Amino acid sequence: MTDAGILYLLGGPDDAIYRYDGVTGHLDITARGATFDRVVGAGAYAAGRESGLTLLRWNGNTEDVGCGSGRPERSPSGACVSYGTDGVLIQLPGDSVPRQVLPPDWGAESALWSPTANRLLLIRTIRPRPGPGMDPGQSALWVRESDGRLRELYRPPEQGVLGNMRWSPDGKTALVWRKGTTSNSFAADGVETAALLVDVDTAKVVDLGVVMSTQPQWGPDGSLAFIRGGGRATWDNKQLVVRGVDGHERVVAPTDASRVALLPAWDPAHGRLAWISGPSAAGSLSGDGYVDGLGPGQRVAMIDDGTTLSEARCGEGQVVEGVRWSNDGAALLLLCRKPGADARPLELWLYRLADGSSAPLVRGLVSDSAAGGFGFYGAQPSLFSIVAWSRAA
Repeated sequence: MTDAGILYLLGGPDDAIYRYDGVTGHLDITARGATFDRVVGAGAYAAGRESGLTLLRWNGNTEDVGCGSGRPERSPSGACVSYGTDGVLIQLPGDSVPRQVLPPDWGAESALWSPTANRLLLIRTIRPRPGPGMDPGQSALWVRESDGRLRELYRPPEQGVLGNMRWSPDGKTALVWRKGTTSNSFAADGVETAALLVDVDTAKVVDLGVVMSTQPQWGPDGSLAFIRGGGRATWDNKQLVVRGVDGHERVVAPTDASRVALLPAWDPAHGRLAWISGPSAAGSLSGDGYVDGLGPGQRVAMIDDGTTLSEARCGEGQVVEGVRWSNDGAALLLLCRKPGADARPLELWLYRLADGSSAPLVRGLVSDSAAGGFGFYGAQPSLFSIVAWSRAA
């Protein structure tokens, strides 16, 4: 399908990365045991589970672009950072080899370049988990400035660990999740968890509450769209909230308790907002009818252009489990599911805004193993984490 572009997607039990060519319709394995690190104009970076970084170019060529011996990450400008047993190493464009900027005993457990690679966001272990029990230990959020200065931005009081940090597109704000429990069940219900917005200049912290970690997306005007609501089931207590650059928050959907909203996605060309909408099953952990596309499984994509709401659907009786815009706002990529006994099969469909038509691109693959399915324990795969799309780059 020529207007589909090129897709790289995670699928299969071995977390393989497949390449789909819209011109030929071919689907080929490109890498195994990797996850997407970042998408840039040239292609997608695929990070190994422990180390290694590969640029998957849209034309199908691959290039080793790692630095150091740890887990690497690259900025859009090409700066590389690696963190692991050898400490934190960076390699800027023009550098022939990486250089160490933090020793192993500093305790860096994660590192992320700002969009312009002038700052490095770091999570540092302050106190490892002491052993069995409910104390998860303690970590803190730091920033390394371009001149090498280090500043602590936030440390959970007494105990709590941080993870899944992200930069805002303007490089002014960090988004990070705090977890204060060792129980995955408690964390799935939102107990002792919160998403935090941290102003990197002032270290001011805003607690957004219980937020699904795969959901937040920054819009073209700097607004942040996210899903707020505790509970491990995605069909209960989930609201779409937009926080403006002025700090004002508004609930976009649902308008009443009969529905839930999931997986917001911004149109980068026109500022429209899309999300997944479905019936609520308040208080239910069984999800009756979910895998059959009934009850809480009757999900569609909603599009808000500021004045009207419209729907986008997959064809052939599929339900919609995810949505993503093309860069020009002319098409949507839909994550579709065939109702039935298995909640995991992944199908990708292309939805054209001009005529409302939809067509299948890839069938028969399952979601990434880390997500484990749809709907329960907050395991809602995101098209931003399991698919790299040339039309969205």
